[in-house]
Amino acid sequence: MTTELLSSRTFIELDDLLRLGIGSAAGLILARLLLGIVRRAAKASTNPVREAFVRSISPPTLMLGLLIGARASLRWIELEPTLQTDLHTGMRVVFVLLVAWGVLRTASTAGELARSGLHARGRVSVALLVPVAVRVVRWLTIGLAILGVLAQFGVDITHLVAGLGIGGIAVALAAQKTLENLFGGLSVVLDQPLRPGDSCRIGSVKGVVEEIGLRSTRVRTADQTIVSLPNATVANAEIENMSTRTGRQYHMVLPMRPDAPADTLEACTQELADLMRAEPMLTATSVGVQVKGWNAGILEVECTATTTTTKGGDFAPVRERLTIALLRTIEARGLNLPGKSA
Repeated sequence: MTTELLSSRTFIELDDLLRLGIGSAAGLILARLLLGIVRRAAKASTNPVREAFVRSISPPTLMLGLLIGARASLRWIELEPTLQTDLHTGMRVVFVLLVAWGVLRTASTAGELARSGLHARGRVSVALLVPVAVRVVRWLTIGLAILGVLAQFGVDITHLVAGLGIGGIAVALAAQKTLENLFGGLSVVLDQPLRPGDSCRIGSVKGVVEEIGLRSTRVRTADQTIVSLPNATVANAEIENMSTRTGRQYHMVLPMRPDAPADTLEACTQELADLMRAEPMLTATSVGVQVKGWNAGILEVECTATTTTTKGGDFAPVRERLTIALLRTIEARGLNLPGKSA
């Protein structure tokens, strides 16, 4: 009796195998035709991204076409009900696995294209997150594929999903600080208030950004030390990015004799303004020279301007040269300076 049942479950006649082969071949041919149309459209658009995606989905698509053709041919094949049920279950499992395979290949291709594109645009910090995002997509896809396969075998995945949810909450609570820094890093990278190489001030820390990682941001200070700041702190801190400025501010307060004659003082301020406008490293329209008034018995004249350079190495000699020239102008006017300057 057992032998008869086994033979009835496993025996498929030759004509049934022929129908199965014809259906599979038809599905494969249709899949190849569809891919050919999509591939020609991608080449016509001269977009390498589309061509890369077509290449990534080609193998899973061909296998899906083969599977769908085989599944359709079962309508014309008479099988023992239990065997037919097993075949349908197996095909559904294979379908889930093929879809997961396609998603994994597409995610890998998207990750490679995104990373190369971000590197080409100089967004290195964002490119660092691409492999992490690809790994997350992979693990999610694998997890969903496992759940899908289990569901096809009649496993009740409701309790399993609920258990995973509770476990996820427990892990999230245990790794609260780590997740906070991770999301802080995502915020810094996506919002881009900073980039590696930027001169900045984060809270009370001032220096050059060395690296923006997933957990912390590293800043090299003027003492050549490395300060690691948690990304959660960086995301909530007041950030001053000196690398994005369009110029540097020159500011000097010159002390003069408190009894300076008005005509001499006016001529001196005009000469100071002309001198600053003649400096090629200063923006002429930003030059300002004005008498502030008396401070502790000293007459003060304030000189301000914006430089055309943003580099500290270029600004320092300009500041020194200009300050000495302003002091010489005041001395030439006979406005004796007190013993100090501000």
